[in-house]
Parts: sequence; C-alpha cells; structure tokens
Amino acid sequence: MTKQSNNMNRLELGYLRAFEAVARLGHVGAAALELNLTPGAVSQQLRKLQSSLAVELFERDGRRIRLTPQGSELRRTVTAALDDIGSCVNELAAKPELEQADSLRVSVPPALGVAWLSSLMFDFCQSFGLTSFKMTAALDVAQIDWRQTDVAITYGAPPKEGFAWRFIATVKLRPICSPALLNSAAGLRSLADIVDQWLLHEDDGTEWRRWLSAAKIRRVPQHNAYFGTLMMAIAAALEGRGLALVSDLLAQDYLKSGRLVRPYDIGVEATRSYYCICPESRAGEPLIERFMDWITSTSQVAYALRGQPQES
Repeated sequence: MTKQSNNMNRLELGYLRAFEAVARLGHVGAAALELNLTPGAVSQQLRKLQSSLAVELFERDGRRIRLTPQGSELRRTVTAALDDIGSCVNELAAKPELEQADSLRVSVPPALGVAWLSSLMFDFCQSFGLTSFKMTAALDVAQIDWRQTDVAITYGAPPKEGFAWRFIATVKLRPICSPALLNSAAGLRSLADIVDQWLLHEDDGTEWRRWLSAAKIRRVPQHNAYFGTLMMAIAAALEGRGLALVSDLLAQDYLKSGRLVRPYDIGVEATRSYYCICPESRAGEPLIERFMDWITSTSQVAYALRGQPQES
C-alpha cells in the first residue's frame, strides 16, 4: 500500500465536511459560519486534506476560490457519500419509532379474512397494545401492494426470493351446502346424488374433479358455476344454490350456526397452502415478528381444538 493510500485512509470526516462546504459556498468564511468553526480552522482542515491527497483542490479567483478539476471530481464523490451518511443516520434515528409502532397493516385472502382473521385481529391488538390495524384483501403475492402492507397471509406456493415466510397450514377441502338443499326433495340421499346438483367453483374446476375422484364418483357433473372468489361460492351455497368445497377453518362459523352443513365427510388436500409472509428486509421488525409468531401459534391451537391435523 502506498503512502498516499495510507494518508487517505486516515482522512477525518471533518476535513471532508469542510471541503464540501467550501466547495458548495465558494468562500471559507461562509463555510466556517455554517460549520460553526473559525475561518482559520476551516483553512487548516483544507490544507491537511490537500496534503493528505497530494493534489490541489482549489485555486484563487479574486477574493473567491474555485475548484480545480481534481477538486470537482472529489466534490461529486464527497457530496454523494455525505448524502448517504445522512440518509442512514435518519433511518437509524427513526427505528425506535418503528419499534414502538401501534398499528399494523395486514393483507389476507378475502374468505380467510371474513371467516377467521378479522375477528382475531382485535385479540392481537389487545395482547400487544396496538391501537389500530388495517386489513386489505389479496389472494397471492402478486396482488399485494407492499407500499400499504406490513405483513400478509397468502394462499398458494411458498414465496420466492425476497420474502421471509412462515408456513401456516395445508388446506383440506370438503363439500358444504345449506340444510334446505340437503333436505329438499331433490336433495342428497346418496353420494352419487352430488353430480345432479350445482357444483360451485372458485377455480377452473380442478379441486372438484379431485374430490369426485377421491369419492370414486364417475359420473360427470351437469351443472357448474364458476366464481372469482371463494366468498361468492359460499354465498351461493348459503342461498341453497349448490355445493362448495370449503375447509373446516373457513366453514366453522357457518357450520356452528347451522347455516351450512357437511353432507359428506370425504376431504381432499388442496393444491395450495397458507403462508404468512413479509419483505425479507423487514423480517426483523419486532411487531412483524410478533404477528408471525402469533398467527402461527393461533392457527395451530385452532386445529388442535378441532382434534384434526393441520388444515385450513
């Protein structure tokens, strides 16, 4: 390593601040006033900086000084570096506020939000001292606006790079329908009768085909309704229009109140699962960590209370 490199490594930040102020203001006195130093102290710092670098950074222009080409080059680098330092200091200073955040923004699949999480969020806020929360709806990662979201629950495959995530649950699907449909004259007297009813889909029909195969039903359903969301399919089931494939977690309140029933106990594991995710850069934030721990343990307790393996 050369002597000049050694000198550069020993440069003090104060020298560079003095240089940047003089370069920007074009006058030692003005720079000294801004830095709360004497003009003599600023001039001494500039001399030490130039001596360390072994180059002339300024030249006289009457009563003012101006940058040499080497000085102009150094100014661009120093200005950018000081801006970066300032941004970093501001971010660090803001972290205590983030750690004391009293609000959380959560994204959740619509059906899961309605049937499960929207009510539980009040318990989370009470347990961890939050005064507010915001819940938005999105089914998968591609639909989430991370400018407006701190943490999300998604239904799909494990997230790609750039996200921290926790597995919440696999999903097991069983048919649900209204008691009126079950007990109607053209109701469900046998397993095979299901293909004579409207099947309510939230996908392209894949999940129902898998369920029919598991139930060993060979007849092809004659009536199929396709919906953009599971909540639409559940709404149609509540009206007695047909049968939807819904997990116990999402159907539990409807089943408990008697508004919906399970005509058959046969279930199939869905092709997708639930995950709790956040941007990798935010995974260490205390409130997000607390929520991810809480949602994971809460889902596990919910499955244990129902006495069945993890599913959603």
